Amino acid sequence: MNDYAEMVRIIADALGVRKAPVGVTYTDDSPAVEPEGGSYTVCGAILRAADGAVIMLSEDRCACSGGRSHIGLTQRSTIPWQLLVEGEKLWYDVKTAIRSSAETEKFAKPPVGLAAHVYFYPVVKKVFRPDLVLLLVDAEQAARLITLNQFWDGKTPSLEMRGSLCWSMVTYPLISGNFNLSVGDISARRMERWDSDLMVASIPVEHLRGIAEAVPLSTAGTAEPSEQFQRMTEKMRSPSARSGK
Repeated sequence: MNDYAEMVRIIADALGVRKAPVGVTYTDDSPAVEPEGGSYTVCGAILRAADGAVIMLSEDRCACSGGRSHIGLTQRSTIPWQLLVEGEKLWYDVKTAIRSSAETEKFAKPPVGLAAHVYFYPVVKKVFRPDLVLLLVDAEQAARLITLNQFWDGKTPSLEMRGSLCWSMVTYPLISGNFNLSVGDISARRMERWDSDLMVASIPVEHLRGIAEAVPLSTAGTAEPSEQFQRMTEKMRSPSARSGK
């Protein structure tokens, strides 16, 4: 199983993912497909790519100054802490906002200098070999992915939901090499009008094979539980669950 697009298809089909899996690649190579014009936020680029578009972000084509620095397209400039506290209103005061920012950088600093361009695209288009694959999932699909990711070694990394959407969905999994699950930050979700039931599973490309090969072997994928296990869980099931209420 060497084709990353086929591995992604196996995973997405097993889970019943509604939107197209999104590839993320840091590169200065030119794609065979012409990217869509205009500037996008990172949170908007993810959604647009899941709908079929190829989006290229660069220092001058990323509409969000925070997003540009969070994913490493530019060095972080002076942060308008007062505006974030009094305007965005996600922290009690400036010291709390600074503390929050410092916490994220303990885990993963933005990859400044890795590439001047970051591409977001449907994996099926095979624009590049992805550094990350993003699956837009609901809660049950997320639970299944967490189990599939640890099927072979029993290890589940810390899931980082702190910080900005672009940090938790792109920078953290890219730099740490860890599978991650994130709901993103509320400002980003509201700005780009994310569906309320969507979150993102970020999968470093190195993890794809293990997850795909676990699909037919795990009940988190397509395997069926044993009859003994089914009988046991049926006895434990609450009356309301048995009646389907």
